[in-house]
Amino acid sequence: MCLSPLVRKFLVVFICICWVMPIYAQIGGNAIFQFVNLNTSPRATALGGYLTALSDNDINAGIYNPGSINIGMNNNMVLNYTDYYSDIIYGDVGYCFNIRERSFITSLKFIDYGTFLETNEFGQEIGTFRAAEYLFAIGSAEFLSDSLFSIGVNTKFAYSSLYDLSSFGLLLDLGLLYRFPNNNLAATILLKNMGYQITSYYENNREDLPFEIIFGLSGKLTHMPFRWHLTFQHLEIPDLGFVNDYVSASVDYDSFGYNVLQHIVFGGEFFLHKNVTFLFGYNNRRRFEMIIEDRKALVGFSCGFSLNINRFNITYSRASNHFSRPISSFGISTNLKKID
Repeated sequence: MCLSPLVRKFLVVFICICWVMPIYAQIGGNAIFQFVNLNTSPRATALGGYLTALSDNDINAGIYNPGSINIGMNNNMVLNYTDYYSDIIYGDVGYCFNIRERSFITSLKFIDYGTFLETNEFGQEIGTFRAAEYLFAIGSAEFLSDSLFSIGVNTKFAYSSLYDLSSFGLLLDLGLLYRFPNNNLAATILLKNMGYQITSYYENNREDLPFEIIFGLSGKLTHMPFRWHLTFQHLEIPDLGFVNDYVSASVDYDSFGYNVLQHIVFGGEFFLHKNVTFLFGYNNRRRFEMIIEDRKALVGFSCGFSLNINRFNITYSRASNHFSRPISSFGISTNLKKID
C-alpha cells in the first residue's frame, strides 16, 4: 500500500506528537478554552458525548473528527443549539464544500455566558457586560487509493472575551479513520486540541490547552437495525481517578477495573425506520464524578432521536450531566444543493 506525500507528512507529525506530548495527572481546571470540548451536535450528546468513529454523511462527524470528512458531506449545512445551565447558551453552524475534488468543512462555534451586572467596590451598579467565546475551524481529509483509510486535520482559531480580558489561540485536531471492508466496522484515533495560546489573558502567563487522545470503534450489525459506538476518552491520562466525597467510600479508586471504566463511553443507535432513529449513551466517568449518593437519578445517561423530513434532518438530545436538570440540544441539517 503506497502512501501519498501528504499522508506521510501527517503520519510523521502524528508520531512526533505522541512521542513528545506530556502526560498529565489530572484534567480538571488545568487548561483554557474548555468550551471547545462542549458537544454542539445533538447526536454526539445523545451518544454519551463523543462522535468519533463514523463514516457516514453527517457533517457533525466531520466537524468533530476530521478523519471522517468525505465527499458525501458536500453541500451539507448544519445548525446546532444547546440550552445550557443558567443563562448560558452555545451552538455552532457548519458547511461542507468542495474545491478541486477535495472536501472541506468550515464551522463556527460560540458560547454566550449571558449579561452580567457590573458594580464597583461599594456595590453600586455602574453598568453591564457580556462574556463569550468563539471557535472558527476549517478541516479536510485525504484518502488512500483503496478509500478505507483516511487522515484529516482541523485547524481551529479560538477567541475568548471575558469582561476586559481576552485571549487568542491556534488549535489543531488530527484524526485517523480506518473502515474495515465488508463488515460495517470503523476504528479511529483522534488527537484533539493541540496548539498554542498566542495571546494570553495576562502578560507572560500562557496556559495549557485541553489536549485529549481518543480511540473509538463503531459497528453496524448485519441482521439488526442497530449501530454501536465504543469510545475510550483521555488516553493521555492513564489514571482518571477522582475522589467523590458524595459517593460510597467503598469504591476502590486504585483498582484496574475502576480506571478502565473511567475511560469508557458507550452509545447506540436504533434505526426504527428509514427516517427515524433512536439514540442513547452512557458516560461512566461523568456519572461517577457528578452523582450524589442519595440522588443518582440518570446522571451520565443521555438519549435522543433523529428525524428525516423531506430534505431536512432534525435531531434532539437530552443529557443528564447533573441531578439539577438535564440539558437539551437541537440540530437541523440539510443539503443546500438539493433545495429548489
